[in-house]
Amino acid sequence: MYPVLPFLDRECNADYKIPGTNVVIDKGSRIYIPMLGLHYDEKYFSKPEEYNPDRFYDKKSYNENGLYYIPFGEGPRICIGERFGMLGSKLGLAYIISHFIIERTPDTPVPVEFQPKAFVLQSKVGLPMKFKEITPQLA
Repeated sequence: MYPVLPFLDRECNADYKIPGTNVVIDKGSRIYIPMLGLHYDEKYFSKPEEYNPDRFYDKKSYNENGLYYIPFGEGPRICIGERFGMLGSKLGLAYIISHFIIERTPDTPVPVEFQPKAFVLQSKVGLPMKFKEITPQLA
């Protein structure tokens, strides 16, 4: 649920009045969409702090109320590298979990605290982990 960029930015291409308010966003204004905030909002995801890969099993189950999980953006300006990024992530993760046992260390922050001034989402103190190589057993 951690996007690489904590927000998306867009430029308003026409004046837009926010429904139910007197607020008008002027054409040319920069709009920032807080992806990290959306991903961790209990209004959209039940128990967002919990590790639950099943929430992504069915796309409808995690996007039924609209576009709230958008790590690559959405629409005509969606990240061109989405498929490549997902493939690389899956291949890398498959290699790591098939060759190593990964454990937290006493220095691993729980929960992770983020660097507030970083452009790309990053932990304040890194993410220390212990990797134990899996030794194949010969039959």
